[in-house]
Amino acid sequence: MHKELSDFEVEEVKKRAREKLGVCRKVNDIIGVQIFSILGLYARVIYYPLGKDAPWGFTRISGSQNDSALKKPFVAINTSISIDCQVFAAAHELYHIWFEQKPDILPSDLLEENGKEINEKRANRFAAEFLVDEMVLRQELEIYKIGEGTIKSVLQLADLFTVPYQAMAKRLREIGFIGDEELKKLLSESKDSIMRYKKRYAFSSPEADEHIAMDNLAELAVNAFEADLITYEKLEYLLWLCGLKPGDIGITKMSGRVFPSDEELDSVMEE
Repeated sequence: MHKELSDFEVEEVKKRAREKLGVCRKVNDIIGVQIFSILGLYARVIYYPLGKDAPWGFTRISGSQNDSALKKPFVAINTSISIDCQVFAAAHELYHIWFEQKPDILPSDLLEENGKEINEKRANRFAAEFLVDEMVLRQELEIYKIGEGTIKSVLQLADLFTVPYQAMAKRLREIGFIGDEELKKLLSESKDSIMRYKKRYAFSSPEADEHIAMDNLAELAVNAFEADLITYEKLEYLLWLCGLKPGDIGITKMSGRVFPSDEELDSVMEE
């Protein structure tokens, strides 16, 4: 039987989240998509559309935490899922990188914690604490004069913090803003129902962008091409891996330096 987090474990996760918010200088800040930049400081990240029903992402760790030659972990984020889910996945993976140094695969039902291992529950709670700090959340509740946990208010807050609807509903229960019965009712809504409510209340729907990004491979490839270290054809291939074409970033085949022909080289040597 898989246990729930104890009060001590919850407090430990809260402490870790506050500590990392301080390290990242994000105390009293809404993190949102900034999480991708933060993740990029601690891992080499690939963004790739793996499919809507595929894992949300995974992490590969090399070496040990005490290894001075430790390479950055490798993280993949599935861009076939909505942006708010990508945000939550990134924060979840940061927990494993910062505190466990273990490989991890995020299932497509990540937010459904029944039957999950305790370390996954810790990582989920850390993601919630890091992305939706209690003090900041209470501040937003006051600013927007939100007095009850309705579907509309949960969607509004989820939109503000760029987190999934389910995660925000649970967060409101975690800070004691709503009770167990209210949470149960909120989570009973289907995905289709939530989408209809978003349209009804005119909230944005952070759909999957399906984008491809191989860490800073595109930048390195362009820099190498501009320094005449690789050919245009090699540049094409490297950008293709990133889902790009040279023209997408303003490079044509004649943009690089044109190497002299054999005849031109002979002429130069004769001078």
